[in-house]
Amino acid sequence: MEELGFATLALIGVAALLTAVLHGATGMAGGIVMAAILSHIIGVKTAIPVMTIALILSHLSRAALYARDTDWAITKRVLIFGFPTIVIGALVFSRISASTIAIVFATFLTLSFPIKYRARRHNIKTGPRLLAAASATWGMLAGNIIGPGFFLAPFLLGTGMNRLTFVGTLATVTLTMNVVKATVFGATALINGQPLALGIAIGLITIPGNWIGRSVLKRLTDSDHRRMIDVITIMIILNFAYLAIENA
Repeated sequence: MEELGFATLALIGVAALLTAVLHGATGMAGGIVMAAILSHIIGVKTAIPVMTIALILSHLSRAALYARDTDWAITKRVLIFGFPTIVIGALVFSRISASTIAIVFATFLTLSFPIKYRARRHNIKTGPRLLAAASATWGMLAGNIIGPGFFLAPFLLGTGMNRLTFVGTLATVTLTMNVVKATVFGATALINGQPLALGIAIGLITIPGNWIGRSVLKRLTDSDHRRMIDVITIMIILNFAYLAIENA
């Protein structure tokens, strides 16, 4: 990774704070938006390991904020079935190209739309077997990309949890997931030196943003919350489609 100038670092810092507020308000969108921004600055292949470190600190603060709301039984089930596939996904990531990563991002987010709308329209309830299967699939995605909460979200909400429980549970699950990814990335030399320092700096900046985002979340209606996530998803799909073409 090339050395970054003061203006670029300042821009990254402002973006980290704003996307942390977004993440705190939606429960899952800020990390992927920040990854999209970083991809244009340091490249998508470097942005994912950097954001993995940043999100450990970000999710740690969010998990602490929502600890009382977290559904620990569901958290345990998701991690039991998702843990092995997270490791596999992270190992796969270390061996694929930047354009492939961008394509996976765009494809995954595009497919998340029919999954979400089908779950809403048919009021799908998530039982233990469906949650186990969704968790294993989520783990494979989580090892490769930032933002797999878009896939897991309808299955968590299908258990009947409210918004606060959803944000707390997802934060705890993704905290554990990013620790696993960081371990694998470190073992494969994807995290070292400047990327590690940048990830820590971004993570520290996100902490106050999470507090602000919690206040925003309490003021949103359920329909506003869903609409915000859908608009952001469309923007990110277009961004990574562009990156896939640019890196081809």
